[in-house]
Amino acid sequence: MERQRTSVLLEKETMLKLLAISRKTNKSKTFLISEVVTEYVNKNAPKKKIDIAGIADSKDPYFAGKDEEYLKDNGFGED
Repeated sequence: MERQRTSVLLEKETMLKLLAISRKTNKSKTFLISEVVTEYVNKNAPKKKIDIAGIADSKDPYFAGKDEEYLKDNGFGED
């Protein structure tokens, strides 16, 4: 996975606590910060919305039984 560099400014008190945790866990400050930021972003990032769901009248009473055939005929899943 490609990584990108960034910089953050922390309060002195926070940095001292981070250093203590780093020493105690034998993990680098970079690792700890990356771990926390990744966890936060994964938890709080907006969820992707599915915008293809809906209700429609196909005028075909047997459509539900032929849905796979319809998707195949219309190129669904061919990337």
